Amino acid sequence: MISVVMATYNGEKYIEKQLQTILNQTLLPDEVIIRDDCSNDKTVSIIEEFIENNNLNNWDVKVNEHNLGYRKNFEELLNLAQGDYIFLSDQDDEWLEDKLKDMVEIFQKNKKIQSLNGGVELINDESQKIEVCAEKNMYNANLYFSTKSLSQLSEISLSDLVISNITPGCAMAITKKLRDSFLETYDAKLPHDWYLNMIAAHENGCYFLNRPVIDYRIHANNTIGITETDGILQKFHAFDMKQRIIDFQLQVDAIDGIERDYGELDEETKYTRNFLSARIKFYKEPSFSNFNMMRQYRDYRERTAIKGKIWDWVIALKIDKILYLFERN
Repeated sequence: MISVVMATYNGEKYIEKQLQTILNQTLLPDEVIIRDDCSNDKTVSIIEEFIENNNLNNWDVKVNEHNLGYRKNFEELLNLAQGDYIFLSDQDDEWLEDKLKDMVEIFQKNKKIQSLNGGVELINDESQKIEVCAEKNMYNANLYFSTKSLSQLSEISLSDLVISNITPGCAMAITKKLRDSFLETYDAKLPHDWYLNMIAAHENGCYFLNRPVIDYRIHANNTIGITETDGILQKFHAFDMKQRIIDFQLQVDAIDGIERDYGELDEETKYTRNFLSARIKFYKEPSFSNFNMMRQYRDYRERTAIKGKIWDWVIALKIDKILYLFERN
């Protein structure tokens, strides 16, 4: 049995395209469960009309009693799913027509796989492809870093997931067994898809399918950061060190929880956790000695982009504070 679970919120602009690409699958799901998180636009009415017009008796949409946020919404959705294989869906992407068929076949041929993460191609607001120039050691539209060359189907280690996730949750599928384990321990502090992959990787069951399964929509109003025309002072101010400390600490806490709930970590994962702890210490106490300690880790040398390393030098040398004082005067 195959389940698709979709969380929606104010998605009227693209929701019908997403629904149509699910209906166009060469292998159709046995159930589609949609939970809307109290939208104030036409999202729900569009979904209801789509279900009625296509006589989709195995599709179900309901509105949450109150706004849960996307993490808790997906947790509730996963709890409702009955499928042996459960596919996560956002509200604004476009699935390639063989996504369900190809990924289910891979699950059935590889019983150890608990989470299967497909690749993405990027599209814009008008569903036009966005060309991406692959960076060194980067895969999946530059969303996933790996110093190891990836094959068509590659196991992903827990140590890799300490730093970042593999692909957006809308390109992943999981087994019912992984779902059950997730529901026992998830605290909604880390994104649900990332945590699902961490649990799977602890049991050597997290895999990446190195080819696109969806067109992943990038919105103009989702751009994070500041434009290239901003000055250097604005860029310094945009660097939120406190938020980085919070984010890194959540990643460390998640790994600590997995060790507590699922058993001892491998040495590579412990090493990567130590690197993150060193990075947290540097941001809390940006001394040159803490900077040098962080730089000793292989993960820092291999994973941190040039831009990130420049920011770290700025912080270690207190240049940001000097410029702030200069700006005030």
